[in-house]
Amino acid sequence: MMHFTDITGLSGVIFSIYMFIFRYMDFYRISSRAKVVLTGVVLIAVSVPLGGLSIAEFLRGVTGDLSVTTLLLLALPYVSFPIVGRGLARGEGLTFIAITAFAFYPFALGFGMFDPYRLGFGNVWFIALLLLIAVVAWLKQFTLIALSISLAVLAWSFGWYESNNLWDYLLDPWVSIYALVVLIQQGVRKFRTKTI
Repeated sequence: MMHFTDITGLSGVIFSIYMFIFRYMDFYRISSRAKVVLTGVVLIAVSVPLGGLSIAEFLRGVTGDLSVTTLLLLALPYVSFPIVGRGLARGEGLTFIAITAFAFYPFALGFGMFDPYRLGFGNVWFIALLLLIAVVAWLKQFTLIALSISLAVLAWSFGWYESNNLWDYLLDPWVSIYALVVLIQQGVRKFRTKTI
């Protein structure tokens, strides 16, 4: 029998596959009926074990459990929120993710004496700091930051994934790379428009 954390981890991977397929179908303007059929076929294909592992299980083994922030960013183009702040889809949210990743990963990988990863095992001050950041972000209408932190802490408190470290719910290498790449692209575009 599959554990709850396996179901949630695989659901995240299947959800990300679904979002990429959905974006592809939107790009080619596939009809609604064809979308339903194609989505069903692909989701069954990635879930059925072939030689012991399904495609979703294999991808989860490669990527690990995707952070709540990654899943939220994947869902944003297709979800409408009643209160949408100016930092929801880009800008401040991606900048915050990139700065956090840039500050977090070198220290977590052994650069220096301080290991911020240890804070994710339930440090009260770290959780209080996250609460403060989420409240300030909400007040400043940086909705992506507020939602990411709130949903990640909620999922962590329920033991949504196998990891019991809050950082794994907040951040993963994939969303960090995405945020850095987008910000670099935006910087290059701004530089080109200034020089033209």
